[in-house]
Amino acid sequence: MGLLIVLFLGFPVGAAALSGAFLYTEAPRYDVQAIGDRFPAGAAVKVYANGVSRQLTPTLATSADAALSPDAQSVLLSGKQRAGGPWQIWEVPLAGGTPRQLTSGTEDCIRPFYGAEGKFVYARQTQRGFQIEIAPLQGGSALRLTWMPGNFLPDGLMRDGRVLFEAAFPSAPSTARDLYTVYADGSGVETRRCDHGPDRHSAAELASGDLIFQTGSGLARFTSARAGQLDVALPKGQYVGPVAEIAGGEWLATYRAGAEAAYWICRFAPRGAAQPVKVVGPNAFQPVPVRVRPVPPYHPSSLGDRVGANLLCLNSYVSKSQQIPKNSVAEVRVWSQNSHGGAVVLGKAPVEPDGSFYVQTPSETPLRFELLDREGKTMAAEKGWFWARKGEQRVCVGCHAGPERAPENITPQVLLRTQKPVPMFMPKPVD
Repeated sequence: MGLLIVLFLGFPVGAAALSGAFLYTEAPRYDVQAIGDRFPAGAAVKVYANGVSRQLTPTLATSADAALSPDAQSVLLSGKQRAGGPWQIWEVPLAGGTPRQLTSGTEDCIRPFYGAEGKFVYARQTQRGFQIEIAPLQGGSALRLTWMPGNFLPDGLMRDGRVLFEAAFPSAPSTARDLYTVYADGSGVETRRCDHGPDRHSAAELASGDLIFQTGSGLARFTSARAGQLDVALPKGQYVGPVAEIAGGEWLATYRAGAEAAYWICRFAPRGAAQPVKVVGPNAFQPVPVRVRPVPPYHPSSLGDRVGANLLCLNSYVSKSQQIPKNSVAEVRVWSQNSHGGAVVLGKAPVEPDGSFYVQTPSETPLRFELLDREGKTMAAEKGWFWARKGEQRVCVGCHAGPERAPENITPQVLLRTQKPVPMFMPKPVD
């Protein structure tokens, strides 16, 4: 059939429509809203090349979540050795061979990605939900990167070395997720945007630096310093992320034209007038192009052995979500959570006339700030939680300021008054 394109079920199909190889997951059902049991009817990672697909790990009962090594020689994946067993992380040569098990235990381990320094990132199920870990490929202790109750699932390693992940935003409905980044030592966690909009997940970084992610049954974009998401003009239909960028500026994405159709991996130019071309399917998901790419950069950790974390706010009046009257804030109240998830007040610290404050908080625990006026009434409060690592020194521009804001080149008044943070630690007992 060669490069002949024919019409099939409403849009073109090419038996050799894409010559570049890619990995994908074939599954009768993919529940993108689920966490652990996303493939209840089983799944298999396959390699597509020159119009032919082959199963990558036929010795595993189930496999999914393929991630290619930077040198395009090896593949990480989530897999089950036997039906009913836990998901574990495996590595296998792209050319095929015996998979090597990298994680162990009775808990599910899913969503692996290659990182810097011969390490890999993945999510492990715990009593408090899936938590992201990083571990050496050749064996060794894992380091936990996320420190709050909930499900934290990696979406990839960004070109700057940070881990891109998705998690439910605490004040949103239980199904609403947002996108975050964190460094490979668990420090510097932040949301990609501070609008906390609709459900966002299954994100991928393009060569331009933009993030493309799934929201509802369509796709949207974060670009440059724009504070909110932008819709992507695409052919009408339903999409299941993540998207993969291929040569010529085209995309691979799982797509179907209507609710009654099957999902296929299709290629198309990212514009509304483009017509998706079927490449492989039906029931094909998670495309990963086979190509060499740079190793994610390594960031030396600046964490020390100091107890807790030092957190400096430059100007709490800077906010993208509300106008806080000048000279109205007197104190900041800091909250944490006890072992049952209940909110606990750690203490209060003064806020300087320029809006700056400096506190020392517990590490590896949920934290939240609340601004108070001189009568103790709440002026503004964070709706979600964050955490800081032991020894972390962190500076924020303002309260809910957004990633597009840069700090003014002035010394905050709190540091002119003192260079010692106000200590705030968990009261005893906590329960």
